[in-house]
Amino acid sequence: MEQAINAIIKTVESVLSQDAEYNHAKVPQWNSTIIDTCLKKLKSKNKAYKYVVTCVIMQRAGAGFYAGSSVYWDNNHDGNASYRFETKSLYAVVNAFGLSA
Repeated sequence: MEQAINAIIKTVESVLSQDAEYNHAKVPQWNSTIIDTCLKKLKSKNKAYKYVVTCVIMQRAGAGFYAGSSVYWDNNHDGNASYRFETKSLYAVVNAFGLSA
């Protein structure tokens, strides 16, 4: 999963810079670009898996945020990776799940 984490980090940091300001009009495009690029990178690394990628981009305004997930899978072959990115005005949380085909 280390390759997956590296792919996610590089993707998020190429779309969102450290000084990115939250902009409601830009969030849908950022979100789509992050998800689509992560999927392409993951798929190119290992075609024997099916992938699910989620991305949440939230304005940093003092509101609470909690998310959870549960999986039923083969711990020997399936896995997940997560990455949290933040600037002064936003949070981005990306999760990728790899399921053996």
